Amino acid sequence: MSPKAAANFMRFLAIASLLSALVFALGAIGDPTGILNQFLTIIIPGSEGVGGIATPEAKVGFAIAGGLFAGFMMMLLLITAPAIEEGNAAIKRASIYALLAWFVIDSSASIAGGVPLNALSNSVLLILYLLPLVWVKAPETASV
Repeated sequence: MSPKAAANFMRFLAIASLLSALVFALGAIGDPTGILNQFLTIIIPGSEGVGGIATPEAKVGFAIAGGLFAGFMMMLLLITAPAIEEGNAAIKRASIYALLAWFVIDSSASIAGGVPLNALSNSVLLILYLLPLVWVKAPETASV
């Protein structure tokens, strides 16, 4: 994959993920789209969906998670994608470590909390996020 194509793919993933982060953050005040309810009922079989997050503690958890995920995606969009295009190996490597840290912590906590399907969805996301970082061809003038 060319550096330009890999960077554009990362930008697409980051923007799409920003939208999902917004859906999670909006879970603190409701679910106007119904998407969050669908997600919860899929990854937590037998779940009440959004009805199960009616407590203030659960709502603030969704607000925090959405905000953190949005910040992470902004980093991929504004720092990692340009680094891919420029061939900046240090930022690409740091991005891989950050993605692995997210995956291990989020997936381990999900499994421990009885929601293994979230770990499965995280696996799909991890593969997608890593693709432009590991399959990119090194540009002729790469910076370190």
